[in-house]
Amino acid sequence: MVLEFLNNGVPWTAEDRIQKRGLIIATITLISIVASLTITYLVLLFTGYEKQPIIFIIAVLAPLLIAPATTWSIISLMVEIQNLEEAYRLLATNDDLTGLLRRGTFLTQCQWVANLCDRNKQTLAFAILDLDRFKTVNDRYGHGGGDEVLKAFADILRRSIRAGDLAGRLGGEEFALALPGSSLDDACQVLERIRAETAKCNIRYLHHIIHINVSAGLTCASGNQLHDIDAMIRRADDLLYHAKNRGRNRIESGPLAAIQP
Repeated sequence: MVLEFLNNGVPWTAEDRIQKRGLIIATITLISIVASLTITYLVLLFTGYEKQPIIFIIAVLAPLLIAPATTWSIISLMVEIQNLEEAYRLLATNDDLTGLLRRGTFLTQCQWVANLCDRNKQTLAFAILDLDRFKTVNDRYGHGGGDEVLKAFADILRRSIRAGDLAGRLGGEEFALALPGSSLDDACQVLERIRAETAKCNIRYLHHIIHINVSAGLTCASGNQLHDIDAMIRRADDLLYHAKNRGRNRIESGPLAAIQP
């Protein structure tokens, strides 16, 4: 993409594209004027024509009038194309309702993070979270109310994790977190904050106030365990099952069983 070339290969953000468009147009216009003057001078030099001022004035005015409008149109088209590419890429990797990572993208990035943790001799905390009695919410308030609940919970997850952590929607009312470098105890504190904030959250939908709770299963992997994402999922899912059976609105945690090299 030309915009990335103009930015030394670094992709432009939407804000960059708006702020830098004028600078790009001015730069290209200036280059066009210099090129026009240079070509005009060389043509006059080699043909022997008299170097009259009017000729150089025309050589400046032509690109000055044409280049900005042409460049604006081209840059605007490039910006629109790049915005569309970003929108399609976002739809492919992120859940369109909550904005969190889709299941496939989350698990792929989770494996990448796990490999990084292995190289850095770090642990990886992994959790599966499930909204309690979500079907009741859909039955009572309709899918519109259910969607508002899912979006509100996704916002809680985003506010609760660090920049390097991963949050994804596995499907329905089930979510997952991957917290690199976190011990089981540290991750328990994060999950407990999420549980408490969810429990006190007032979700407004039409003239209703919806209250929800969340249960979670949390485990922690290290060493060779980091190469088996499926084992983390199974362990977290088992712990989530125990949390549901023990009254919901709770966090159940435990280490991952040792994996032999």
